[in-house]
Amino acid sequence: MEWEREAEEYLKKIPFFVRGKVKREVEKYLSTKGVKKVTLEDFLSAKEVLLEKMSQAEKGYEVTGCFGVNSCPNAITSSEILLKKIEEILEAENITEFLKEKVKGPLKAHHKFKVGLSECPNACSQIHITDFALHGVSLPEVNPKACSFCGSCVETCEEEAITLTENGPFINAEKCVGCGACIKICPEDALFEGFKGYKIYLGGKLGRHPRLATFWRLAKEEEVPSLLKKVLSFYKKYNQKGERLGAIIEKIGWEKIKYLLQE
Repeated sequence: MEWEREAEEYLKKIPFFVRGKVKREVEKYLSTKGVKKVTLEDFLSAKEVLLEKMSQAEKGYEVTGCFGVNSCPNAITSSEILLKKIEEILEAENITEFLKEKVKGPLKAHHKFKVGLSECPNACSQIHITDFALHGVSLPEVNPKACSFCGSCVETCEEEAITLTENGPFINAEKCVGCGACIKICPEDALFEGFKGYKIYLGGKLGRHPRLATFWRLAKEEEVPSLLKKVLSFYKKYNQKGERLGAIIEKIGWEKIKYLLQE
């Protein structure tokens, strides 16, 4: 499809990594309208329609995992099956229908209940802006009798969470992020995996009032489905207008919510 110069110049203002897709979508839309040559007016008109279409959501939930779900040298957990279970739970809980009823209008992308998963603690930011976040961790425990005092664990720990004492390694639990690097490097098995599972965070979101997800608790893989159901039950009970979980947390207060989720 031919483009007028002004329309092409406007197209160049769009970031290069999505420019090709935008051009294809605009041409696809305008071709249905019988347009043969794209003017700036046509482009702006198509842009408005396509942005509105993109903002609408078919489903009331979104489940995403990092590329470590398939294969990553840093992955601690392997969550492909778990992610499928989570999707099945969200579908069974009728989240889409629930939100449509609460919103009283078109369901938008920002209404979605979002679940995010990272297979390791290495610099994943996306999970911290989801309603229900899972962060794969491997927490070490110490067998001091097996320690050879080589210091490998101290050298490999990027968090400086390990100090070597006369009784072997001491791990500062507040600093440890659960990456498992010290367990892998220990030649004597003085450090071993005491817990493998997930840190669960709740209530992350962007928008006008962004909020990072708050750490809730540790959980093994088999515990996650029941915990998600508990959170969804709470979310449905206190949701008034289709707001995100983070907005509900801000309204009720985190300490009270922790108490309610323990019941």
